[in-house]
Formats: sequence, structure tokens, C-alpha cells
Amino acid sequence: MTLKIYKMKFQHAHFGEGILSESASSFDASRLYSALFLEAKKMDVVDEFMNLTQNANFVLSDAFPFIDDQPFLPKPIGYPKVEQDNADDNLKKVRQTAKKLKKIFYLPLNQLELFLKQQANIEELAEYQAQLAEHSYTTQKGVDPFEVGVTVYNSALYVLASQSPLFDQLMDSLQYSGVGGKRSSGLGQYSLEILSLPDELAENLTTNKQQRVMALSTCLPMNQEMLTCLDGANYLLKKSSGFAYSETAGALLRKQDLYKFKAGSTFQTSFTGDIVDVRPDNFPHPVWNFAKGIFYQL
Repeated sequence: MTLKIYKMKFQHAHFGEGILSESASSFDASRLYSALFLEAKKMDVVDEFMNLTQNANFVLSDAFPFIDDQPFLPKPIGYPKVEQDNADDNLKKVRQTAKKLKKIFYLPLNQLELFLKQQANIEELAEYQAQLAEHSYTTQKGVDPFEVGVTVYNSALYVLASQSPLFDQLMDSLQYSGVGGKRSSGLGQYSLEILSLPDELAENLTTNKQQRVMALSTCLPMNQEMLTCLDGANYLLKKSSGFAYSETAGALLRKQDLYKFKAGSTFQTSFTGDIVDVRPDNFPHPVWNFAKGIFYQL
């Protein structure tokens, strides 16, 4: 399958992270997968969609910023490798640099190699982060706990995905249904543009490499892959939870909790991952959580 950039130009969206009055600036692959599944259900192509996405060659990334024709990637966790010196001046400088790095979450593609080699200008990267904040910000009118946080966009997000006629059709249809919460209010709609990968990105994307890689999706190894991938890994975990509606029970039931590695986590080797069924006990049908991996070679 050919990988493409799916550039999504939002105006307003609600990407909740557990608090109604707050909204994240982007979303993970599982959120988009769930929206696409619902779209496939409306179009009566669920079986075709499942066959497509369960194929070993199908991958889908989290959503990352796309500004001024430049795709951004997550900052690799555990990088740069800073050698600490016992000298007071050097130690102070290391701490100051570490504080600045903590505030950086995304890097422009053309700066990633310099960042890995510790040749990037940290001040310049901090300016990029400020630019990202200007291009997506959350509006909150007050402290009402029932108020909906809305992210306003002056730029675009993008995901990486395996192109196919069915996937293109679903992404095109989803423009009008929307992604995220409060879609009945018109939030989460976007305009879509499908782009070819820049050479630097195409050369470094992988799903099967025995070398240092960075995850570009919030993902989880299969049981037989877990021990191998944890050796020498630097990662953060994200808890995936929530509720699913059962028409049989006539109620919202809590899904099984699932802990996944966040995008930006780094590993000594890539892994396949899976699409995990997180249905509540005695639930009448599967509830899918997308946890397959796509990686960038470091």
C-alpha cells in the first residue's frame, strides 16, 4: 500500500481528554479510526473496512500539525542524549536546556535530523512551539463545568495512512460528519487534501526495522512483541478509556481500559501492534481500539 499525507483543515473542533471544558489541539489514530468505523457503518461497508485495516500493510498515524507546507513530527522521547558534566556552569546550562525542551512537543520535519545530532537551535524550536500555539488554541468562556472547550485552527493537521479507494472515500465522507466530540453542533468538520510524502519522510517511515525508531501512532505491541520492544525503550503511556452505548442494555457501559505508548516514544525495534477489542463485559458487539504501529527511523 502507498502511504499518503491526509491533510485536514479544521476550523473548530472538540477533542476531549476527559474534561468537557478543555479541548486538545490534535488527536490520536484510534479517535480517527472510530470515526471512520462509524462512517463505514453508515455506508454499509464495515466488513470491507475491517478487512482493509486488519491487513498487515495498513497503517495510520496520530494527527500532527501541518503549517506553511511543513509537516511536524512529535519530539522523540529520550532525545537529545545530553552528556552531563560535573562543572557547575555546564550543569546549569544542561538544566536550562532541559526546561526549554520540556515545553517543546513537535518539531518541523526539516529540523528533526539536526535535533537528533544536538545541532538544532533550541531557541528557534521554542519559537516554533509558540507558533503552533498560535495556530491552534482553545476557547473557554468561563468556568462552567458543562461548557464545551473548542479548539480554533489557523492551520491544518495531517495523518499518515495507507491509501486505498475505500479509505479515500471514507475520509472524504467524514469531512462532513466530523471528527471528535459535539459533531451535532458542527464541530470537527474539515476540508481534505491528499498529498504525496516529502522524500525525507518517505525514506524514514517504516513498520519493520531492527533499529532505533520513533512511534508516530499511539500504539501497543502484541503480547509476543512486548518484551523485545521494551528493551532500551523511552516512552510515555496514555490511558484509553471511556464508554460505549449498548442498545440491548439501553445504557452507556464502561469500556475496558487500555494503556498504549504515546506517539514520540522511542524503541530499539519496531513492532506490529494490533486493533484491540475493548468491549465491556457482556457487550453484544466488538468495540475497536486502533493500536497498530507506524515508525520513523532515528
